[in-house]
Amino acid sequence: MERTIDIKDNENLNEWVAKSVELFQSTSYLDDILAVYPLEIAAPERIDPALRRNIIRCHQARQTNKLIQLLLTIDKFPYDDPIWYMIKNTQGCLDNNPRQIERIAKSLYAMTSEETVVRLESPPKLNTQIGPMFNTWLRNKFELLSIEDFRESHDGIYILDESEEVAKIFLINELNQNIEKRPDLVAKVDEQYIIGEAKWIGQPDGNQDKQVEEVLLFCKNQRGDVLRIGIVDGFPWSLYNNRGNLINFKTAVLIQESEYDILSALLLKDYLDRLKA
Repeated sequence: MERTIDIKDNENLNEWVAKSVELFQSTSYLDDILAVYPLEIAAPERIDPALRRNIIRCHQARQTNKLIQLLLTIDKFPYDDPIWYMIKNTQGCLDNNPRQIERIAKSLYAMTSEETVVRLESPPKLNTQIGPMFNTWLRNKFELLSIEDFRESHDGIYILDESEEVAKIFLINELNQNIEKRPDLVAKVDEQYIIGEAKWIGQPDGNQDKQVEEVLLFCKNQRGDVLRIGIVDGFPWSLYNNRGNLINFKTAVLIQESEYDILSALLLKDYLDRLKA
């Protein structure tokens, strides 16, 4: 994606975007962000040894029916098959669709038996564990208030401690916000309300671009006196690739050239403190 501003000149950037880029470039950012997103070691998920031996034996003997029955007992599948979930969970799909079973079998036999079980035991995708991490960090980092105390607070920095539904109704009915779900951040600094969407973006393109666009749209839909911010971490703060060339992926450019207050979670306390000053 073609850049429209000189990223090297911080005066062209939103203040909090510039601070986040600098944080990424000049500190142990990826180590420090573990405080917010405490990713665990990607350890293999071992299956029962007897089941493992039976899968290998049926695979090597091309005993398709027995192999499929064994795989039905495991949560994971050796590869991302578009219909396996239906075969496993929908009545009649296994028995009524022999051509699909034959196709799946051919895909399995294209691997070695050892490769099949290695894939079954592969570590879970860490991205699937990230969702609740920001909220856990937020609750440990800031003082929480119920809806009644949050509404009546006038001095200090507070986070709303209420359910999805209660928070959503409060934002729509009392603060006149146009939202479809509760934002990740619902905060109040003295008399100022702040809401924010938090995203971890691990790499460019694909679904990551969609998440970036969601944050930008959220910030764009500013209504009334409620501040909207984006809390983004990961790849969007990177500037140069390993060859020293400027990164021009849409995922990074859109965030770095944004006019809105978008910042790393590591800067959130500074941001809220500034509002209080």
